[in-house]
Amino acid sequence: MNNKHIYLISGLGADERVFRNLVFPEGYTVHYLPWIKPLSPDESISDYAARLARRIVHANPVLLGLSFGGMMCIEIARQMPVEKVILLSSVKHRGELPPWYNNLARLLLRRLPDKLLFSRRRFVVRLFMQTSTSEEKQLLEDYLSRKDYSYTRWALGAVLHWQNEWVPPGCVHIHGSSDRPFPRRYVSPTHTIVKGGHFMVMNRAAEISRILERELLSLQGPAVAAGV
Repeated sequence: MNNKHIYLISGLGADERVFRNLVFPEGYTVHYLPWIKPLSPDESISDYAARLARRIVHANPVLLGLSFGGMMCIEIARQMPVEKVILLSSVKHRGELPPWYNNLARLLLRRLPDKLLFSRRRFVVRLFMQTSTSEEKQLLEDYLSRKDYSYTRWALGAVLHWQNEWVPPGCVHIHGSSDRPFPRRYVSPTHTIVKGGHFMVMNRAAEISRILERELLSLQGPAVAAGV
């Protein structure tokens, strides 16, 4: 039996290290899609997704996205055939964005200079990411030390202006009940991790991996899913 292919997209400003605690079932080859630089501050999320999708070299893959990466998976799935979209700590459409992602937030993003917008972001990011272990905190510090503000500003704008209303058929959505950036009361996931925060991809990886195993093995047919 040929391996299936699953492509991972991390959250805003993160990289493949956030997925290192996840375990994927046999029969899947895992690939990571790194973020690329936006062509301009006004590049649409759909155009960006089209450029990112060019790095997918296998037909009909599974896409798994964390946070903003989940939104990007949906944008890619609008443009090419995929077998399954799996979201972690993300949202499926604009109706699941919390109300404070509003016109005022967009105005502040557009008007505030980098020095004001990013110089004191550590407190807010730490609060929202809900890290707990020293490993997670160090990883977050690595992300915060980066100075690629043009990408970050573009990505924040893409989130705030996201107008999607389409949900991929059979979309799997795994969400934490204590998620802060995308509170559980605004989303309708297929699976809820009780007391899971926005960084649960690392600190609740065992539970997420069990869900992934069930969902991914089901794509390989009933015999594989049953362990035959």
